[in-house]
Amino acid sequence: MKKHFIAGVLCGAFLMATTSVFASSIIEATIFPSKITFFLANGLSKEVQPQEGEEVLNYNNKAYVPLRLFAESSGALVKYTQASPETDNKHKIDVHYVAEEALSEQTSNAAGNKPLVVSRELQLQDMVVISLLPHMQEKLAEVYADVISVPPVIHPDYVNVKSVERVAAFRGFDFLITIDAQPIVGPHIPVGEDVLTYRISPTGVELKNFEHLRGPDKDDFLSNYQNLLK
Repeated sequence: MKKHFIAGVLCGAFLMATTSVFASSIIEATIFPSKITFFLANGLSKEVQPQEGEEVLNYNNKAYVPLRLFAESSGALVKYTQASPETDNKHKIDVHYVAEEALSEQTSNAAGNKPLVVSRELQLQDMVVISLLPHMQEKLAEVYADVISVPPVIHPDYVNVKSVERVAAFRGFDFLITIDAQPIVGPHIPVGEDVLTYRISPTGVELKNFEHLRGPDKDDFLSNYQNLLK
């Protein structure tokens, strides 16, 4: 994919998922129901139908696509960092495009042609994270009940495994796993950051420690989502 094409579309991509760029003013836009097809450099194509919360908008006769939807559908990885003094109090969005060979493999997999090759460690880690999602959802719904009007959502992409420790001796099936989670609401609006430590054993899953690091921050919410805050 040509760099100038990517840059041109990214500059026009709507940052509704992760930024408060319009926080100081109000714009009027209309939902623009669309079916988007990405024609990629390797000759493959990928059709995307935006779901609820990631709608395409029409503003001043221009269509705006959520940045994460656009970037990830065209083979990129998106990393979001909440505004802080280290980022000059601006939200930081990094869009990483992989090498052409990796992009070809990734999109071939999306088309159902062949599987991606991933490490067994990553597969097992993702399986553990998915199994813990209901436990995290329940805890974070309780934590944020006093500050937002809807339960936050946890996506696996917003979960980072910080450490895994075997509590018992060799081959003892008793583990401590510490997870950093960033719950969201609406169109990927971050509501905070939390660290949870679970004990996983044959007797079940037990939350051993919880630490709320930050959030929610009113500046992260666009004006039409301010009503989610209590």
